[in-house]
Amino acid sequence: MCVIVLTPALNKSFKFQSDWPYNNSQIYLLKALINDLKDDKELTFKKNENEYIFKSKVRYVNNTKLDYQNVVIGKDLDFEKVIVYDKDGVEAMTMVFDKIDYSYKFKSNEFDLDTIIDNSDEEVMESSSLDDIIYPLYVPNGTKLVNEDKIDKDDGKRVIMNYDGDKSFLLVEESSDIYSDFTVIPTMGEPYLLMDTLGVVTNNSLSWTSGGIDYYLVSDVMSQNELIEVAQSISGIVSMK
Repeated sequence: MCVIVLTPALNKSFKFQSDWPYNNSQIYLLKALINDLKDDKELTFKKNENEYIFKSKVRYVNNTKLDYQNVVIGKDLDFEKVIVYDKDGVEAMTMVFDKIDYSYKFKSNEFDLDTIIDNSDEEVMESSSLDDIIYPLYVPNGTKLVNEDKIDKDDGKRVIMNYDGDKSFLLVEESSDIYSDFTVIPTMGEPYLLMDTLGVVTNNSLSWTSGGIDYYLVSDVMSQNELIEVAQSISGIVSMK
């Protein structure tokens, strides 16, 4: 199926050929939540005075640290809250449903890209300057930064960082290119939800945009999960700014 991720601030969107919405748990998609409950043969639940709490395994293919979830359903059988936990039982994500319209009728133009962009409240940002280099808070053991190159672009800067050791990788940060006209970009890889944005993950790379900066992380020896861990440590810094 076709998955399109819109980024109005950059005046562009990314187009994936992916079954991502169907093959992964999604805390905000009712169908995905229902499938998690249906497919878990060890599903358990308990009843409180005003709610049912179902505990099921989760399937976040690109984040194996996420282990299970509690799905809270009210006495009126409406979804109220979902909490996802990691393997240590630490709360990782929470979704609260204030209201769900089960009979909502979609309008014919509701998924039209031009209509969505025209109605977006997010303004196209100006080209960002790379004033501060963001270093990952997490680097695998036995790996360290050995080289850092700064390059001037026509509109901004690019920084290339080489990390060498047992888990060597390359990290590139550069000022985002802001498109003058709305553009759809075909993308190879799978969408991955980082802390403050959506990334594109492949077997040996992860790329994303945040705060007007493009990030590209690649390694021939690191697993997807290890790449994601490095990226999450960068994304966490950006989201706190």
